[in-house]
Amino acid sequence: MKQYIIGILIVITIISCNRKLNVAQTTLHQIITYTEENSLYRNEVEWDTLKPQIISQAKEAKSISDISPALKYMLKALGDEHGQVIFKNQMIGNYYGPLKKHHKNMEIEVYNELQSGDMYKFHSQLLKGSIGYVRIVSLPMGDNENMAKEIQDEVCKLSENGAESWIIDLRYNAGGNLMPMAEGLALIIGDDSVGGARGLTEEESLIWRIKDGDFYIDDYSVRLKNDCNVPASSKVAVLVSSYTASSGEALAVIFKGRENTKLFGQKTFGFVTGNDYQFLNDSIAVNLSVNYYHDRNGIVYDKYIDVDEEVSFSKSPLSTNDKAVEIAEEWILEKTDDYKRQ
Repeated sequence: MKQYIIGILIVITIISCNRKLNVAQTTLHQIITYTEENSLYRNEVEWDTLKPQIISQAKEAKSISDISPALKYMLKALGDEHGQVIFKNQMIGNYYGPLKKHHKNMEIEVYNELQSGDMYKFHSQLLKGSIGYVRIVSLPMGDNENMAKEIQDEVCKLSENGAESWIIDLRYNAGGNLMPMAEGLALIIGDDSVGGARGLTEEESLIWRIKDGDFYIDDYSVRLKNDCNVPASSKVAVLVSSYTASSGEALAVIFKGRENTKLFGQKTFGFVTGNDYQFLNDSIAVNLSVNYYHDRNGIVYDKYIDVDEEVSFSKSPLSTNDKAVEIAEEWILEKTDDYKRQ
């Protein structure tokens, strides 16, 4: 009888181990299938060859965390540097390729400060020459209306205090939630078709537009109450840096092609894809690149956002060493004088 019980326990242990292995393998297959159907880069690989290679990376996997090497292998094969797989709020799949040429002067300390959100904050003030300065930093997912209203309230306050032209500072914006950023600045940007994101199919593409002072992603908008008047012809200098990434880059694209607008700074980081965050189950989320940003003129950005005038990066915004703000002010005032003489 004792030997019989021991035998049952051994069988139960084996079944339990197999169940863990099966969960990991099943999850990996689900992620592979989802990626094959949805990735922006899905047509650039041979899946019949790639799938066995991915699976072989997890042949010893006994838990979900153990499939991390397989996920990284998959994202590397796709070249998806913006894609992620998250397990219980922890990233277990990602791929960062070699540094690009324009990343060579980036400092890890600055990058980490941007990611932490501790040093660079949302800020606005009136500069000389009736120039409104607005710094937009990374915003999380959350209450879009309140976050957008905080930005718009400052825009309106600056406008009421005499702002006629604008400097929009995106140099310290590492990404996050585009909707409140664009909605908060919509009065400055002005009504128009302002770009979008282009995927492999129409369903994977998005249209961005501003109508009656509200920013729309397809048909979704926060639709704030717009109580202040910002002339559509306002001059706008947009500041970007090699740290500007993801939705920060999308916001820069929205200004691309706008009249009386110029970009100053450096080529942006290069996370120029829209990502589709999807839960496959209660604990696994896949956040793949699904489309590339494009501006109002239909120009697609698949590497980075370039600038009209290159200017060095400043760790201290609005300091005496901040050349980008200085040059942007000079351009705005020069253009304003030329405009008045016409």
